[in-house]
Amino acid sequence: MDAKRQADGYPSRWIELIWKEHADIIYKLCESKCESREDAEDLFQTVALKFCQNAVTLWSRDDVMPWFLTVLRNARCDMVAERHSTFAVSRLNGYVDDIGSLSEECSVFHKFKEESPDDYSALFSVLSPLERLIVEMTYVGGFPSAEISSIVGISENAVRKRRHFAIKKMKKVLFPGK
Repeated sequence: MDAKRQADGYPSRWIELIWKEHADIIYKLCESKCESREDAEDLFQTVALKFCQNAVTLWSRDDVMPWFLTVLRNARCDMVAERHSTFAVSRLNGYVDDIGSLSEECSVFHKFKEESPDDYSALFSVLSPLERLIVEMTYVGGFPSAEISSIVGISENAVRKRRHFAIKKMKKVLFPGK
């Protein structure tokens, strides 16, 4: 007998039964997605809160597990994005080599003169918004490809390819004769 029939039409009882049925699985998934116990507990609490907030719309579903998985994935992405927020390259002042996360070898932006915001707008004008985001997250934010992949929602290989082609485009702007 499923949890909906056991609840006999009482939404609060249905919520309680569904949560008891899925809570252990959800917590284990939270632990597997997070690096620390505190993060797992925060994620678990977020999923529980979202379930309570959306219980009225979930009442008619036969299986709520796909919904739980979607909420868990989205909440985890939100946690990662919140912790690793970045700022735009165009807001930088001074020399690019003063920034600790950039090295001369890794940076397509490095010049031995002071750069103006116009230099950045010319570089970024050839990039799509996703390419710009990937470049900023890599060279300003210092994110590894795996984290960018989980935040943006594409594979690591796709992140590397898009970054590669974005850098090629930017080099054509910086060095037009080559």
